[in-house]
Amino acid sequence: MFNTPSPPKPAASIPKAPPPGSVPQPKSDGLPHETVPDWNNIGLFTAGVAVGAVLGAVVALLVAPASGDETRHRIGRRFRGGDDVWDELAEELELAAAEREEEATKITADA
Repeated sequence: MFNTPSPPKPAASIPKAPPPGSVPQPKSDGLPHETVPDWNNIGLFTAGVAVGAVLGAVVALLVAPASGDETRHRIGRRFRGGDDVWDELAEELELAAAEREEEATKITADA
C-alpha cells in the first residue's frame, strides 16, 4: 500500500566530516585520517578578537562624554572600589561650584 523507503545505511558506512577548525591529516598506513587543529585559523581568530577589543576601547575613550582626566579619575575610582553614590554627588557638586566660580571671575574681569 505505501512505498517504504530503503533501510537506512549503518552509521559506520557514512563518512564523517572533520570537526570545524581542523584539517584532515592523511595517514601513511591507509587507516582513516586523523584531524589536528588548524592553528593558523585559530591564531588569526585570536588576533582579530584582540584587535577588536583594543579598537573598541579606543573608540569608547574617544567618544566618552567626559574629559580624559575626569574619565581616568572615574575609572581609577571604580577599580579602587570607591563607587559610593554620596562621594560621586560630592564630586559633582565640587565640579559645579568650581565651574560657577570660573564663570563669575570671567564676568567680573570683563566688566
